[in-house]
Amino acid sequence: MKKKWTVIGIIVAVIVIVCGGVYWNMGHSVAKKIPGNTYLYQSVSKDKTLYVTFAKSGDRAVVNSDKATALKAGKSQQDFDKEYKAQSKLTSWNYKAEGGTLTLAQGTKDGKISQWQYNGILATSKKFTAHSFTYQIAKAGQGQVKSKTVFEKIN
Repeated sequence: MKKKWTVIGIIVAVIVIVCGGVYWNMGHSVAKKIPGNTYLYQSVSKDKTLYVTFAKSGDRAVVNSDKATALKAGKSQQDFDKEYKAQSKLTSWNYKAEGGTLTLAQGTKDGKISQWQYNGILATSKKFTAHSFTYQIAKAGQGQVKSKTVFEKIN
């Protein structure tokens, strides 16, 4: 009887360790998963849809409401550079991903910067989910949203 409980205890411990490792990896892998990929983003109120293509290397992003433009930016570095240059005539987008956090920053030609920081991210190969985000909008204020935000990979 004692041997049976020891085996069950070992099995439970292994399951807990494996699940904990998978969860930890999902919570710390966004920086490895997003470069070179395009994601669909819907606002919390579901009234706005954007596509975000992250550079394969560096910290730039192409953010567009047109799916075709976003997908084209993800085809090659040359296509990304072309779309980023066209976008940056009006605004530039940069990102920083570390651990379970992604920050997107938008800069305008007149020097105003807005940024969104997505927190508590769990990333898989097909999407990443942030449990909350904070924002700081130039001339519009700042705040925190405690709603889940999902970025779905489309390429």
